[in-house]
Amino acid sequence: MREQKNRIVPVILGLLGAYLLFVIITITLWDGAERTPDQLDWDDRQQHNVATIATLQMGMEQAQVLSLLGSPDFNEAFTASDGVQMQILRYRTHRLKGDGMTTEDETTPLLFRDGVLAAWGKTALAQLEP
Repeated sequence: MREQKNRIVPVILGLLGAYLLFVIITITLWDGAERTPDQLDWDDRQQHNVATIATLQMGMEQAQVLSLLGSPDFNEAFTASDGVQMQILRYRTHRLKGDGMTTEDETTPLLFRDGVLAAWGKTALAQLEP
């Protein structure tokens, strides 16, 4: 009977050690996994948007901006009278009311002309006025 207990203890300790190793690896990989902007909660996303917009450069391709910022909160597009394709992507950068909704006045607009970043902020919208 005693011999059976002596054999069971190493098996139990081995299983416990394997389980702990599994948990440590899972937690390490889970915490270390990089999240996309679309996977961030609203507060982290807003901070990400502010920091990323500050690094944008005129002339960046729209696809590159989308890869950095993720899906916009608002998206508008039209063709200008001269045939240029215009698109305005708006990203939330400053919360005004804690009402659970994002409104356009809480966003920073990015203006693209034919898929190239041309302006952002209030300047972007001023370019559209006649």
